Amino acid sequence: MIINLHLLDACNYSCGHCFARFGANKMLHCGEWKNIIDNILSGIDVERFNLAGGEPLLYSSLAELSDYIRSKGSAVSIITNGYGLTNKKIDTLQKNGISTIGISIDSPNAGTLRKLGRCTASGDILDPGKCVNLCRYIKKKGMTLKINSVISKLNYNEDFNAFINGVLPDRWKLLKIKKFNTNNFDNSSLLINDFQFENFLQRHREIPHIAEKTMENAYIMVDAFGNLIDTGSYNNKPIANLLKTSFKDAFLSMKFDYSLYQNRYAA
Repeated sequence: MIINLHLLDACNYSCGHCFARFGANKMLHCGEWKNIIDNILSGIDVERFNLAGGEPLLYSSLAELSDYIRSKGSAVSIITNGYGLTNKKIDTLQKNGISTIGISIDSPNAGTLRKLGRCTASGDILDPGKCVNLCRYIKKKGMTLKINSVISKLNYNEDFNAFINGVLPDRWKLLKIKKFNTNNFDNSSLLINDFQFENFLQRHREIPHIAEKTMENAYIMVDAFGNLIDTGSYNNKPIANLLKTSFKDAFLSMKFDYSLYQNRYAA
């Protein structure tokens, strides 16, 4: 299995579609995450832990946590917005044993990125041209390059073909925006229907990709509090806290869809 650890809420972007909003005003320390990892591994075989956020490059104990995961026999990947990446940072991540770098890229156009909230408070973005160079450097280093693109009302009419052909990721995952609604956040205005998503897929049919119409019950997610999350919900409903409850028991309460999961991590 592949487990996604959302290490923190903090992020230097404010993406309007993002469901990774937990209300955690402080980060779990590395020892707590190690306990959660031990808990998970006591109940299930884990091929890879994926370190996510928020923005995981902001987590101060990233190297220590990666070393610990590898010491347990699992691989480590990271999914980042890419803003904090440099060639030197990529070198460091590889040295820390991270074998796969995923970058969230929701548009090849600077204007759309700002509309999506894929920018800092001052409006800075990861320039698409710089992003291409970073992606090529990741591949040059022999690391696996993954690109995630969330398709929403702001980008479903765009054309990514030239950009993706320029970076040639090992995996390109296209995710239909997931509805997320809490008292503090609602992304309903950005939702698209299946027809709009299919049109986007058809526009990019010549490029190998994995299309994900739903993440519900197919994504094993531990939030910034250490909760296993019910991914079938619209509001990050906790199933159980893995600092207190065994992963095996908590996972039995999840309405997990193995067929959707297998499609999500198809070769």
